[in-house]
Amino acid sequence: MFGVLRIFIGFVLGAVAFLLIFKFAKTQMKKRLSIITALAVVVLITVLGFVPIENLVYSFQSAEDVYEYYYNSQEKPNLVIEGNQSDLVVGQENNTSTLLIVPKTDSGWKIGIGLNTKKIVQKIHNGIVICVYKHKNTHDYYVTVLNTNGGGLNITDAYDTEFYPSKNNNNFLGKSFVTYYAHVADYNSQYSIVVDGNKVEVNQ
Repeated sequence: MFGVLRIFIGFVLGAVAFLLIFKFAKTQMKKRLSIITALAVVVLITVLGFVPIENLVYSFQSAEDVYEYYYNSQEKPNLVIEGNQSDLVVGQENNTSTLLIVPKTDSGWKIGIGLNTKKIVQKIHNGIVICVYKHKNTHDYYVTVLNTNGGGLNITDAYDTEFYPSKNNNNFLGKSFVTYYAHVADYNSQYSIVVDGNKVEVNQ
């Protein structure tokens, strides 16, 4: 519904503008004004895609509700990783894993857009891809660990963090790829994880 609402707003405002143009504008100006209006509607819809105006008037009942609204998804997300000021929602759209960090308030969950999520670390170690994400308005850090070699991993850190797996079966390659997700509240420049007995520094 996130994208549908913005298209609807653009359509309504555009329709009103076109009616005014054809009713009041001079004949020689109608074509030019119509082109300008069409371009303005496209720009408006694009800009609204980066502005969660719903947050001003509405709070969602769960992080899953935000995900389903934002992606207009009929499928439930695979995982919800709880943070202190936000949650990480992991889903799958068009056979591709999707991540959405959803800020939460006393009144409920708000829409978090992709621009507000920053990847602060990405490391590759023996086919293991490790990323750290942060939402700009929170102190929550989320760690993802993908085994590009296929199969599962044993992951630990100094905080006894629980890493939650999400499996994606690739029928073409005949492999199962597992990505692990975790919330780390005390992430710092000395943070590291142990993957199958091998220590990996995960710092900026």
